[in-house]
Amino acid sequence: MTAAPVTALPAHYTESMLAAEAANRDHVTRCVAGTGGSPDLVAHTAALRLYLRVPHFLTEWTTDPDRRAAVSRALALDIVSMKLLDDLMDDDTGLDRVELACVCLRLHLRALHELACLAREPKAVTDILERDAVYLCGGQIGTKRSRATNLQEWRAHASTYGAAFLGRYGALAAACGSDGQPGDAVRQFAEAFALIITTADDLTDYDRNGERDGNLAHLMRTGAVPGQDVVDQLEELRGRALTAVTAAPGLVPVVHLYTDDVLTRLVPRHL
Repeated sequence: MTAAPVTALPAHYTESMLAAEAANRDHVTRCVAGTGGSPDLVAHTAALRLYLRVPHFLTEWTTDPDRRAAVSRALALDIVSMKLLDDLMDDDTGLDRVELACVCLRLHLRALHELACLAREPKAVTDILERDAVYLCGGQIGTKRSRATNLQEWRAHASTYGAAFLGRYGALAAACGSDGQPGDAVRQFAEAFALIITTADDLTDYDRNGERDGNLAHLMRTGAVPGQDVVDQLEELRGRALTAVTAAPGLVPVVHLYTDDVLTRLVPRHL
């Protein structure tokens, strides 16, 4: 059970990615503070590094730098708003729940405004959100009601709170980006990449948060899911993501970096 060595991102890509992450962080935290968010909530949102970084990946197909930056900032607002909603539901951050609810709503509405202003067809923004709403929200409810007991069930759950969640932002990035963007490819990358990082989250949360029921690492440790099946799934997702980014070669090392990290650093802990 071996994996390819982790591939570092090129220096120029790392520089642009971190600059976008910083710009997104500043944009989000200004909105959080401007809504009356406490210093603790501002700090919490500022620390959501992957949530602030992933819009840079989803906008790789947008060639105009100013538009790309604007779409990235708008996506970051809504991605963080949904993270705060998740924090509210889980109630495990120690943050005030009224504050989480109010700031979540404010970020979401601001994101809708910015995305609608950027979209070539503003109605496309609400169409995308509405199309996924039942699947995403119903999936979240189902996940809380029934915990996964095997890999098939785990993936079915993760396809809602992971793949569908990030997939909608891939679709939004395409709708708000440059003309002629391959919307299907952007979404395919987003969904595959989401399942890779959702796998990483579960394997990390086993130790970090003590998660057990429905947690992928727990299923591996109890023998319900063979480790090789997890490796095979990650390689399948890597292939799907790479197929999607043929027109965005800058994302190839991103796909390898995140997939290899799960395979070499996280999976072996739970075998």
